[in-house]
Amino acid sequence: MSVPPAGPTPPGYDPTGAAPPSSRPDPAGRDLARRDSAGRDSAPSDPVEPWQPTPPTGEPGAGPDRPAVDRPAPDDHGAAPAWNPYASRSQWADGRVAEGDAPPPSWQPAPRAPRRGWPVLLGVGATCMLFVLAGLVIAGLLVTRAGRKPGATGHDVDHGPLRQSNYHDWHFRLDQVKLDATKTGGRNLDSCAPVEHDRALSAQGCRSGIELDYRTAGDRVRMEQLVLMFDTAAHAKRAGRGLAGSQLALRRSKLHPHVEGAMVQQVTDQYLVITVGTAAKATDDDRRDTFVHYANADMAAAMLWRD
Repeated sequence: MSVPPAGPTPPGYDPTGAAPPSSRPDPAGRDLARRDSAGRDSAPSDPVEPWQPTPPTGEPGAGPDRPAVDRPAPDDHGAAPAWNPYASRSQWADGRVAEGDAPPPSWQPAPRAPRRGWPVLLGVGATCMLFVLAGLVIAGLLVTRAGRKPGATGHDVDHGPLRQSNYHDWHFRLDQVKLDATKTGGRNLDSCAPVEHDRALSAQGCRSGIELDYRTAGDRVRMEQLVLMFDTAAHAKRAGRGLAGSQLALRRSKLHPHVEGAMVQQVTDQYLVITVGTAAKATDDDRRDTFVHYANADMAAAMLWRD
């Protein structure tokens, strides 16, 4: 025999252990009235229908935090596939949102900026100019080689005869050195015979030249300068190495008489430059040597520009 629990009896508890009667519907098909806590009859409640999702009128899931989902395109009959609210959604790197098991968007190359053609035209133009300049240089070299004598080597080029009228008073400046000399005369040499003894220079290839006369330091120093042109640079160099004062026929009227002079010679390509100087007094020998040295070096350097 079961003993009822102490305290208030719970609702529906039967001390005999019998199951509570099951509620049966009214045979007439009417809902049984329910009584409230006061014992009054109340109207039966409305039946609850199962929940069905309602498709939204706009884009599903669209909002400030999620982008709109691309809607499927309608078929040929104008009907669009039904929207599935439980389908999974994926957002790709490009910002698009795919629904369900849709494949990822195909890769599209980034659009390229249009290229401008003027840099290419400038490059082609510059290349053409370089080819034209190279052609001009080659043509100039060919013309120069055509003007050389047969069998000549190096810079053995015939530049024509020298002219003494192209040279005037001499003014020289180099750092602290300042020298000036006045031209007192000169002559053109159609051959080397007027300035040589016993064909000493003509036999070695001397062909022509010029003679220049100078005075300086109040006529205390006089100079005579010869620029002789040979047929080849090799002949000029050999004549310069073996040159002696006894081989030259100088005009003593252009120099101080009865004094010992100073002579300097130098070869530049086909040209042999000879400078002879005299001083009226021995105290001016240093001044004479200075003038002879710089005058000879200056004229030899000037012959380089004839090439």
